[in-house]
Amino acid sequence: MMEKDYRGPFSRMGEGLLEKYIEDLKKELEGKPDDPDLNFKLGVAYARLKKIEEARQIYKKLKNINPALAKELLDVIYEV
Repeated sequence: MMEKDYRGPFSRMGEGLLEKYIEDLKKELEGKPDDPDLNFKLGVAYARLKKIEEARQIYKKLKNINPALAKELLDVIYEV
């Protein structure tokens, strides 16, 4: 008997929601490019989608804005 994996559709739905969330965050950042919380949330969203290079770019930016949040994001990226 083949085991069913029910996470598939939910994972795709989650990815779609994360993509929308990323777009919303990017729009918000247009008005507040140095907002540490928005940058952190964007970096985490990229990491969750396995877009590591994009998350690393946010980490580099965040390092100059808020080093503590940057470290926290780095932990998320590499799942420390």
